[in-house]
Amino acid sequence: MSRIALALVFIALLAGGYLRFNNLGALEMSADEGATWAAAAAPSMREVLALQQTHNAGKLPLHDLMLHGWIAVFGDGLAAMRSLSALFGLVTIVLMVPLTREIFRIRVDGDGAPFPQPDLDMIAALSALICAVSLVTIKYQREARMYGLLLALALAHVWFFLRALRRRSAVDYILLALLTTALIAVNLVTLSMLVAEGIWLIAILLSLRIEYRDRVKSVVITGLAMLAGVAILSPTFYVLVSVGHEVLAAGKMDWLVSPRWWEPAAFFNKATGSVAFPLLFALAAWGVWRAWRRARGALEFTLVLMWAPPLILVAGSLLWRPMFMERYAIFSFPVFFILIAIGIWELDSNVARAVATVAVVILALGHIRSYSLKTHDADWHEAAHVAQASLRPDDTVAVAPAYAVEVVRYYVYPPLRGNAVGYDPASTNSAVAILAEHGVNAATAAQVHRDYPRVLRRARGVVVLSR
Repeated sequence: MSRIALALVFIALLAGGYLRFNNLGALEMSADEGATWAAAAAPSMREVLALQQTHNAGKLPLHDLMLHGWIAVFGDGLAAMRSLSALFGLVTIVLMVPLTREIFRIRVDGDGAPFPQPDLDMIAALSALICAVSLVTIKYQREARMYGLLLALALAHVWFFLRALRRRSAVDYILLALLTTALIAVNLVTLSMLVAEGIWLIAILLSLRIEYRDRVKSVVITGLAMLAGVAILSPTFYVLVSVGHEVLAAGKMDWLVSPRWWEPAAFFNKATGSVAFPLLFALAAWGVWRAWRRARGALEFTLVLMWAPPLILVAGSLLWRPMFMERYAIFSFPVFFILIAIGIWELDSNVARAVATVAVVILALGHIRSYSLKTHDADWHEAAHVAQASLRPDDTVAVAPAYAVEVVRYYVYPPLRGNAVGYDPASTNSAVAILAEHGVNAATAAQVHRDYPRVLRRARGVVVLSR
């Protein structure tokens, strides 16, 4: 890489590291993080596996097992646990470089002269920089959840998917199979990305324009490698389906709402910020327009990987049940960043490229600043300490919503963790209740207030009540 490209990657790592690691413990633990902590902090790996099935239903325990080992070394402080995701954030930034290079090795009949290597290095470096300062990646890489690991694995998977098609190396096939296993073992939502890659394999078979050595053989072996990765996990699918069915039957996913048909477009707007999105979209569109004739194959693959996952989630929501969330298709954003980088590089002068790059970074930092000025957590720490001060040894504290009980257990004194229970309208024996302002339907909130009419303390986003 040129010195300028290397400098950009270095700046991306410095900025990305600061934005991901700085003040990691500032926000209170979230309910989702509480569930992850409860499973990962279990005394043994066997207990991690058992708790993960109930606390993170519909997912396999790869992340929780990794976090279990991380906690054993660094402890279960918020900053310590979140730093694992932040570390995967840095891996993601680095992976943007080889991924971008590999995408632009895709060629189709009629493509013009490919990008010179120095130009491709600069596009890759710009992609890494945009990823480093993007809020949509930062916020998921600053929480003790599986999404930081998921994004890093997703980028590695796409990289080796394309390498396997191009190189037809046994090592690439083996790594692709293992990455497929790991990706699914983090979260089943990654199936939409695997489907997008499957669409590309079908496109290669149906289109004689796409240039791959021994096209049919490359596609078949690559597809078989991915299927082998899925097959490794096949013994666990029955448990996943059973637990998932129980979760759905219990209504624990009823908070998801059905998306509108235009949601895939709004998806990128919301994630990048309404102020920044017009510029980012214009740069991406400009890049596609200008580079189409010489990099059509690369752009076709990029657009498939960008749009297929959110469209699949919308289709699933409309045909089955709501399943559309930003984090469920987070792996669509890196290729969007690549398109933006192409748009910057296709500007006519180095001055215009520099101005566009600075504008993108400033708008991204502005989006981060705007996000940080809003409240994104509840003061569970304060609520837990007020509640425990009101408990006698045999009393319990009811938590609504019930899935947030692990957050309260995290913040109370360890000997009292067993005294925190999920709120159950049929059983109101607890002496104290903690009610969140969000995540509880109106009927349940009203019932909690009837059962516990006395307000002990109001904190940010949560209230402590007693009889």
